[in-house]
Amino acid sequence: MTDEITNARFEYFTQKRIQGDLDYHRAQNIAKRMLNDKLISLAEFNKLSAINRETFSPLFAEIMPKNP
Repeated sequence: MTDEITNARFEYFTQKRIQGDLDYHRAQNIAKRMLNDKLISLAEFNKLSAINRETFSPLFAEIMPKNP
């Protein structure tokens, strides 16, 4: 049973998925700064967040709220 769990983790946490997660969080931090600096509206931030989820496929995207 332990080997099956370990194998499942290695299959889920690939280098590509981890990099996508890092890129997603970087993009989200930039979007949040833009929102905080009033460079974009909340509606635009929500659109960017949706685009970031699709583009970078962060880990656990399926359980993330749609509008942070």
